[in-house]
Amino acid sequence: MNKLTRILAAFLIALAVVLAGIAWWMGSRPPEPAPVAAAEPAPFHTLVITAVPIEKGKRIDSKDLKTIDSPRPVPGSYHAISHVAGRIAASDIPAEKLLTEGNLVQGIALQLADGERALALPVDEVIGVGHKLDPGDFVDVFVTLKPSTPIEKGHARLIASRLRVLAYGTEVIGTIDATDATTLRKPQGSSSAQPRTAVLATPVEEVNSLLLAVQHGKLALALRHPGDAGIANHALFPDSGIALLPRAGLSTEEKQHLLAPDNRAFAGLETTSWAGDKSKKTTPAKPSHAVTPSNNSPRTLEVIKGAQREQVRF
Repeated sequence: MNKLTRILAAFLIALAVVLAGIAWWMGSRPPEPAPVAAAEPAPFHTLVITAVPIEKGKRIDSKDLKTIDSPRPVPGSYHAISHVAGRIAASDIPAEKLLTEGNLVQGIALQLADGERALALPVDEVIGVGHKLDPGDFVDVFVTLKPSTPIEKGHARLIASRLRVLAYGTEVIGTIDATDATTLRKPQGSSSAQPRTAVLATPVEEVNSLLLAVQHGKLALALRHPGDAGIANHALFPDSGIALLPRAGLSTEEKQHLLAPDNRAFAGLETTSWAGDKSKKTTPAKPSHAVTPSNNSPRTLEVIKGAQREQVRF
């Protein structure tokens, strides 16, 4: 064995000893703990429950409600008190009860404000702004009147300002749910037929005008910007004639009640005055055979019998 071989063998032996020492040192060390992932908080869902018992038919106030956190969502539940406050209880609801759609009165009537009525009007493509109306839009109602009996003069005018569309065809303003306060829903089985009616939220005192307009004229709905709050000032114009006059002998307080919207609607409207026609004052014509008496002559009356004429003094 030559010198180079001996040196290489010694080096390899030394390397093996070093590697064996390293292996022993590493094997004798305690194992490092595995990293622990940070625990993420479990997701929660806000649910609305009753804070106190609520009677059937009662309007629910925000103070009657509270919220809790749930680890899972509940179908048909509500996520904010604002979505429930103001609604009507459909049945008696105990305290600590989770509120769902079944606990609350549903329907289009819930979209009406106090003093409003839902009124359906016939529409076509022209009346309904080319069928571009959607529930929630605001419209002005115009009427065109043609001269006829009992309306003597034809004209067009605005009869109702800023009425809210509750339904148009099969599209209806839906109930308040957990995601949106005003949603549109299409009833099952709805067809693609063009809309034939529009349901408007109408102040009760304006219902009579719309009914007369449908009966005697042609309607037109004018779409307006939702931020435009301008309305016609009825106080600047003469009142339309009422169909039912109030009884005599009313007290001052009772006369004030006549101005209430419901009482004004009950009194109704008279067609010709609503259409703008003024009553004509006529003076009776004097008979051709009458003689106008003078203050200085005896009063006489001419009596005509066929071809005979006779003056009768009285």
